[in-house]
Amino acid sequence: MTYIKKEYDRERILFARDYLLKHMENPPSLPELARLAGINEFKLKNGFKEIFNQPVFAWLADVRLETARTELMKKNRPITEIAFELGFSSPQHFSTAFKKKYGVAPRVFPVKVLNH
Repeated sequence: MTYIKKEYDRERILFARDYLLKHMENPPSLPELARLAGINEFKLKNGFKEIFNQPVFAWLADVRLETARTELMKKNRPITEIAFELGFSSPQHFSTAFKKKYGVAPRVFPVKVLNH
């Protein structure tokens, strides 16, 4: 089923995506994001999934982890700083999510990945 029927709806969903990227460390709730984007929650949830193939907050979690991976590759910032900057509630929560996605703890990344 197609949920995005109007260009306006697509623009509002892209606005929501951009808003999430700018406020990654403290994202709004789904109802708040819908209000900010000027679209109802149903269209936001379903349209977002239609465009990005993931629910809103699953997409955001992937973006956060990919951003963290990029930051860890630079090797110039503490893991805790990266975790809090990206909106993780604790370094432990970040470490668990990172290991689940990439199969290795952030403290040994990228060394372990690059050596295998």
